[in-house]
Amino acid sequence: MIRSPLFLRLFSAILISLGLFSAAAYVFSVPFIEEKAYEIERDASRTILDNVFELVSRIRGGLEEQRSTTVESYKTRLRDVLELAVGYIEHVHARADRGEITAEEARREAMEGLHAFRYGNGDYVWAIGYDSVILSHPSPDYQGRKSDDLRDNLGRHILPTIVATAKREGEGFQTYPWWRPNGDERAPKLSFFKDLPKRGIIVGTGAYLADVDAEVERRKAEAIEDLRQALRKLRIARTGYLYIFDSANRMIIHPNSNIEGTAFGDRLNSATGRPIAEDLKAAAARGEPLTYLWDKPDDPGNYAYEKISWVRHFEGFDWYIASSVYVDELRKSSVVLGNRILAIGMALMAAGSLLGYIAVRRLVWPLRRLADTAAQVRAGDLGAQSGIRRGDEIGLLASAFDGMVRQLRDTVATLDSRVRDRTAALAEAETRQRVILDAIPASIAGLDRDGRLTFANLRWAELVGRDKAEVIGRDLAAVVGRRAMAVLRPHLDRCLSGEVVTFEYAFPRDGRDIVTKTTLIPHRGEGGAEDGAVTGLFVLTLDITDEKQTERQLVEAQRLKAVGQLSGGLAHDFNNLLSIIIGNLAAAREHYATVKGLDAYLEPAQRAGRRGADITARLLAFSRQQPLKPEPIELCGLLRDMAVLLRRSFPSSIAIGVPEEGRECWTIADQTQLENALVNLAINARDAMPGGGRLDIAVGIRRVEDTLSFDEPVRPDDYLEIRVSDTGTGFTPEALARAVEPFFTTKALGSGLGLSMVYGFVKQSRGYLRIDSRPGEGTAVTLLLPRAEPVARLLDAEAATVEPLGGGWSGQLALVAEDNDDVRQVMRQQLVDLGFSVVEAASGDEAAELVEQIDGLSLLVSDIVMPGLSGVELARRARLLRPDMRVVLVSGFTVEYGDIPADAVILSKPWDKRDLVAAIGHAAQPAPA
Repeated sequence: MIRSPLFLRLFSAILISLGLFSAAAYVFSVPFIEEKAYEIERDASRTILDNVFELVSRIRGGLEEQRSTTVESYKTRLRDVLELAVGYIEHVHARADRGEITAEEARREAMEGLHAFRYGNGDYVWAIGYDSVILSHPSPDYQGRKSDDLRDNLGRHILPTIVATAKREGEGFQTYPWWRPNGDERAPKLSFFKDLPKRGIIVGTGAYLADVDAEVERRKAEAIEDLRQALRKLRIARTGYLYIFDSANRMIIHPNSNIEGTAFGDRLNSATGRPIAEDLKAAAARGEPLTYLWDKPDDPGNYAYEKISWVRHFEGFDWYIASSVYVDELRKSSVVLGNRILAIGMALMAAGSLLGYIAVRRLVWPLRRLADTAAQVRAGDLGAQSGIRRGDEIGLLASAFDGMVRQLRDTVATLDSRVRDRTAALAEAETRQRVILDAIPASIAGLDRDGRLTFANLRWAELVGRDKAEVIGRDLAAVVGRRAMAVLRPHLDRCLSGEVVTFEYAFPRDGRDIVTKTTLIPHRGEGGAEDGAVTGLFVLTLDITDEKQTERQLVEAQRLKAVGQLSGGLAHDFNNLLSIIIGNLAAAREHYATVKGLDAYLEPAQRAGRRGADITARLLAFSRQQPLKPEPIELCGLLRDMAVLLRRSFPSSIAIGVPEEGRECWTIADQTQLENALVNLAINARDAMPGGGRLDIAVGIRRVEDTLSFDEPVRPDDYLEIRVSDTGTGFTPEALARAVEPFFTTKALGSGLGLSMVYGFVKQSRGYLRIDSRPGEGTAVTLLLPRAEPVARLLDAEAATVEPLGGGWSGQLALVAEDNDDVRQVMRQQLVDLGFSVVEAASGDEAAELVEQIDGLSLLVSDIVMPGLSGVELARRARLLRPDMRVVLVSGFTVEYGDIPADAVILSKPWDKRDLVAAIGHAAQPAPA
């Protein structure tokens, strides 16, 4: 039956059909793309870096030990192999000893038999005679070869050296260069050989040391992989990590596997402009951490985040081991599915119909039934059967055909079910992808080479102010306009040429400028290969308006801080000068009061000195260096009291609104400076309303949970909000930008220090300030100060009795510590006028010695800032030696010098004699319990 031509033809057709089906099913595939994500956590630790460094050192030591162990293992194996070979040689020669074969036959059989001794990585056994002729070698090129041209790297003969060593010591090891099998280069080889004097030959075997090195390299690779796995699991703080790179700036180990093996030497440190890798190496050489600015995964390209790295150089591998920590991700996923199943069923049906048609033409009438049945099947009736029941080839053919139809019906049903399932899955995946794209906080779109939009998510459509369905298929220029297209065209051309382009673009919308950061990514055909043609591009746009605003505010705050530092330094120097001027003018007026006409000159000079002191106080307020005494303040009551005074001094055309009675709002600040700040704001409002208007001072509690836009970002907390608003002329944009600069004023007779003082006081009180103003619409100044819990009201009991001017101090001994000679002279004279005997010291160290040496000191007056020992430390030492001594500390501005003694009194520069008397009187009071 197998040889029947009819059977063979039909059976071959069935096999072909089944083969086509199997091949089609085999090549069907569905690709998937999965996302990757990693996080970076911050705050690295030097201890962890040292531990990793020690671990690498141990790995290095382990590899050296492993190499020694491996070499010893190879030597042991060489001994074992050679013992087998020697045993074989002795076995063959034993036959000659028994007379079974001749000695020459035994020698030839033994040498030929050694060719079969192959093991390891192509290693073999060789034999040489005492004349250094190779007797046995697996390579015909060396068989019978003499040693004349076989030399080592130093030109010494290899084989004679082996012969001499073997005859002298019986056996031994030797390393020499030798050709690898089927190789053109020589490699170091370690051989073990043994003298067989009874047979007159030397037998040896060897292994290439490169195999040993390869084993060590394999162990090294395993150790590096173990280290890589350990470092990938290691986190320092929240996002910090460890990484390793070599001296060629190639990343060896990094938590991000995409970076491993790549060179990052072209990446620059934005702070120095030098390659970041070189800065890391320099830091390792110095043994100091490297601080630099870097971007974050959720803010790529914005190199504004501070990062710290500790780096150590491991010379054994020439590695640099570094820790990296951030001081303050977009997740993308995509799934692509395909379906190519429907054609399989069509191909099977066409093949079955064609083969059936050919069979009908080649067979006799009994096959017509099969042809009719095949026609029904071709028409789609997969339930049709021929009904032929015969025992010959036609019957077998009919039976096979009916079975094929049934199988085809089941296959089509299965394929239809799969197609329905895959179609539903594709629809669900497309819907899910559309929802994800619309939910991503970024604007995403796609363009073809002609500039037509192929897709866009909801945020991109909202960005251009269009409906999402409206923009798909339209030209980009028609959507964004010609003006925007003129800006975008050069970037689009660069991207279509194959370059990834990132740029910023600003445009007006709803009355404000929107700043965006856009990245154009080329889309390539032919599977996306680098050399594939660019068929379109993807657009990724982020709204960075808030980030730009924050950046501008930060720059402005830094500028004002620099101006404040300069102003504070100048004010401190002027305070010393004014102390001398005011003190000497007061002394002159007191001592020469009888000189006729002198007072007319001294009075204006004293007023000018006090005016200068007021200016320096305002400069110190702006520079945040004025001495403050923060305390809980009930602000609403304070404002109501202030309103009474303001209504009396302001024109009746100005209405004043303050918080109503019965309401309390508490904050922590210096009450005097807060009153001065509010009065300054009220006076500015009055001057801005020459024709009258309304001044409102509103107070409320404000809880900040998200970042607010003030002079700098507001940290989340509870604050007391003070809003001073007027209906005056307002600021121009130019004037508003410089409103808090010292000496800037819009008034003809203004000093330009009012708002500067307010700004400095607010910042020194850990608060925030914002000015909202438009020309002709008035101004609103908002202050945020730390909120305080209500405290019990105390009676105004600075009722501790202050000693009267010059009262009871005659004959007492005072110590004056001041590094400025003129200031010290003024202080000395005023104390002498008050009845004190005065001892002077030009430094804190000198004053400390005088405190130890002189008995009877009752008063210490010391400048805070002096060379050597500071005034605060001097006061602390004096208290330890003389607990009853009064202490008055003199300062031109607020600085951090540790804890000031609780009963020490601060006297601000410049001062007059009344200030000094009050300070001494307060210093006499007991310290609060």
